[in-house]
Amino acid sequence: MSGQLAVVAVSVLGELARDGLRLVGWMVALVLTPVVGVVVVVAMLVAAPFAAVGGGTSQPPPIPADQLAVMVEVSEESGVPWALLAAIASVESGFGANMATSWAGAIGYGQFMPASWAHWGEGDPYDYRDALPAMARYLLDHRVHEDIPGAVYAYNHSWEYVAFVVGRMAYYADTSGDEAAALRAHAGAPR
Repeated sequence: MSGQLAVVAVSVLGELARDGLRLVGWMVALVLTPVVGVVVVVAMLVAAPFAAVGGGTSQPPPIPADQLAVMVEVSEESGVPWALLAAIASVESGFGANMATSWAGAIGYGQFMPASWAHWGEGDPYDYRDALPAMARYLLDHRVHEDIPGAVYAYNHSWEYVAFVVGRMAYYADTSGDEAAALRAHAGAPR
């Protein structure tokens, strides 16, 4: 008889354990579902600024010809790669298409913080002819010639931003390199 009781007890305990595990599984699912939802929403909010300026598309926006000419000129004067200036301008304001003040207070074409603009900028932060040289001065002061990723990180303290900008820099160098070379040749600069 005690053997039968033991079998019944093990069977009942096994069912209780299985039912308990199901209950725990449902409780975990009920708790994790809203957490996953919050994580997805936050990720979308973080990605939205990049998508707004072409980061969410398969191909970055083209560089406006007048702005490319200034980028090449600034590059020739400073040594900062024009494709890096293009990448930052593309990400920060979509080449001037979105110059609204950021949630952090950054302003203008290059999305400078006001104190940074006061230090590196001259003129109008909303005019690419003034913002591009300021961007180059900022990058030079942050050792862009020795460490492009480090200088870009100084511009925006996010390694995801650095990867995004450096990738876009390579894209612009590949797709707009001939146009930039033609601008340099037209200006009499060496290739």
